[in-house]
Amino acid sequence: MDNKDMYESKYKLAHAYVPFQVMGRVYSPDKALCKGTLFPELYMPYKYKKEKKKC
Repeated sequence: MDNKDMYESKYKLAHAYVPFQVMGRVYSPDKALCKGTLFPELYMPYKYKKEKKKC
């Protein structure tokens, strides 16, 4: 057994958690393109010191 096999069987590198999402509210296509997501629940804009032009 080489080192690679030993580590693969002994350690788990990651475990994904993906919650179930129900199709609810959605943005209009033009607003979704501007915001980068179709779902309002997933929209999390970065806070900037300078005010950027909003969509």
